[in-house]
Amino acid sequence: MATARLRRTFQYPTDMDSEDDGPEAMDEEEQENLIHTISTQNATRNEQYTTLLLILTLISTLPYIRTLFTPRTTLLSLLSLTSLFSTAYILRSFPPGTTGIAFLDSLNNTPSAQIQSRSLAAKKAALLQASDAGPVRMYLPYLNVGLCVVLFGLGGVVARRGGEGVLWWGFEGLPGVVYVVVVLAKWIMGGVDPEGELGGLRYGLKGA
Repeated sequence: MATARLRRTFQYPTDMDSEDDGPEAMDEEEQENLIHTISTQNATRNEQYTTLLLILTLISTLPYIRTLFTPRTTLLSLLSLTSLFSTAYILRSFPPGTTGIAFLDSLNNTPSAQIQSRSLAAKKAALLQASDAGPVRMYLPYLNVGLCVVLFGLGGVVARRGGEGVLWWGFEGLPGVVYVVVVLAKWIMGGVDPEGELGGLRYGLKGA
């Protein structure tokens, strides 16, 4: 949205343009300041959204703390808490625009990501970062997906065996719903790249 609103500002000024047609041309320093301001605002919003999602995830753990001490729901409660705390860890340990799921992250092929992917040094840095992250960060997003599927299946088994009065509605599905919301939000945040998108619209002033 920011790109669409500012394309006219970043259009190259021509001799045919009149002063009444739009704002005055911006020099390179003004363009850099504007892009920096928009990028900073975007980063701030991402941090706010991440904090809200973290609060939502932690609040979702509260119902399972009570059922954790009920024998018939101890296992489901423990698995649900494990999934929710894994989601919280992913929120805080991964960048706002990174889900940790390679397929989804590859769809966010932003201009900055395209430039970095063509750099050999960037590829080496990414490999080193992945190796330093360890197996937890590498596999946790996928394990959490599997855990949500297992929870859904176990919840159905318990319900069929007479657990309708023990499990409240959505017991086995809440961790999966929270994780889907978090992954979707992070994927959307990863698709916004003001610096990469607006950086390609820079122009130089004639005679400068």
